[in-house]
Amino acid sequence: MPICDWIEDRFFIVETRRPMVLQSHQKDILNLFTERTESGRFKYQNLFYSTIKKSAKTSIGAAYMRWAAECWGPYQEIYHVGNKFEQAKKRAFQIMQYSIELAPSAVQAEWEIQKTMMQYRNGSRVAPLPINAAGEAGGNQSLTVWTELWGYRYEEDERMWNEMQPVATRKLGQRFSESYAGYEGESILLKRIWDLAMEGEQISDDPPLYVNENASLCAYIDQGTAARRMPWQTGEEGERYYRQQAVTELPHEFERLHLNQWVSSQNALIAMPHWDRLNYNDPENGIERPEKFDFVTLGADGSVSGDCSALVVVGFAGGKAWEIETFVWEPPRGGKLDYDMTITPGIEACIEKWNPKTVAYDPYQLHDVMTRLSKKYRRVDFYSFPQGQERLEGDTKLMKHIIQEELHHSGNEIMREHVQNADGKLSGSDKAIRIVKRDAARKIDSMIALSMAIKKGFELLEAPTKSRAYKVRVIER
Repeated sequence: MPICDWIEDRFFIVETRRPMVLQSHQKDILNLFTERTESGRFKYQNLFYSTIKKSAKTSIGAAYMRWAAECWGPYQEIYHVGNKFEQAKKRAFQIMQYSIELAPSAVQAEWEIQKTMMQYRNGSRVAPLPINAAGEAGGNQSLTVWTELWGYRYEEDERMWNEMQPVATRKLGQRFSESYAGYEGESILLKRIWDLAMEGEQISDDPPLYVNENASLCAYIDQGTAARRMPWQTGEEGERYYRQQAVTELPHEFERLHLNQWVSSQNALIAMPHWDRLNYNDPENGIERPEKFDFVTLGADGSVSGDCSALVVVGFAGGKAWEIETFVWEPPRGGKLDYDMTITPGIEACIEKWNPKTVAYDPYQLHDVMTRLSKKYRRVDFYSFPQGQERLEGDTKLMKHIIQEELHHSGNEIMREHVQNADGKLSGSDKAIRIVKRDAARKIDSMIALSMAIKKGFELLEAPTKSRAYKVRVIER
């Protein structure tokens, strides 16, 4: 049975508990993907499906696997490949399982479902498969479906891709991959496939379809707002969704997920118009700063020469953070900063004025200063802030609170300059962000101090204790 007819007759989905209804562009894509030669083989062995988030990419992959198992003939070997076994078991593999469980009982009876394998009555099997190139050498796969190819970054991934190519001895064999765009310089495997598609011939503008005969590759690559083709991506509902995503996602992640654009793993930390909207001293923003705070934290970042030293005062009230004061000291040209004349009296003045719960600091340059101050101000918790994993967590949480408008600021011009100088660099995963300089000459020290103060403050909010309220000095601007 042709794949589009089969999907709309037999592939049930969770959202409606009825067979999937394909959009016209999906039918065009699938009909091209499944074209055959005169000998009955598939015209294209490598299939690439790339579009924006919430476009049913995973459901299409799941339907493709089940269609192959039921319609390609007996004893097909079909694998859903993921970076890890848990990822391989989820995504399309899980959606396929749901499609069987939601089908009429007569269809369910055709399948045997086990925890890590599904077998059709003709002996065809579908199984999840993690990256393990050596373990899969010499396989006899009919179809492999690869999920989120942007995350395949390592040599082992490349080896697995090469091992799992379609087998020449099988009459029907394909490799299907789905993904949105990746990261420049990191998503190497995805970039190679993407470029191969673009080097081929574009045979359709709407939807955008590409064919590279030499690579036996057929690709659907949809980008920008034109890729919003599904019913839930358009109209008032779609506009509301994308407005929300533009606020809650990092700018470069919005471009990657919702416009299918390639991005760098290091991008501007925050869009400046968004930062300016958080300024409570700008009357146009309509933000009222609380008169009292539940508690205050300080963040301090020190440097003797080269970089600045910074001290940030943050108040917490109403589940939000409020940057109250920011101080930055720069070393003299060619000289060194005297802590006894700068950051030390600055911290003392802020302790006397705000009676903070915590002073979070980078111990690299400030250990001696903070040791002396902790003896003088025993009522204050001086926290030596680790600059490894905990800084990474702090920077990531700072970004989240900025994006979700849980942080407001005084409009300090030096801090604004430091925000402009700061990039967000992905570290370890697409969810962890480290604040870094855009280039070596730019200063970002007040942002580092803010990150530490914010992390410790929100930890106190999440585990509240009895605390006094602090009056806020009205700042005339």
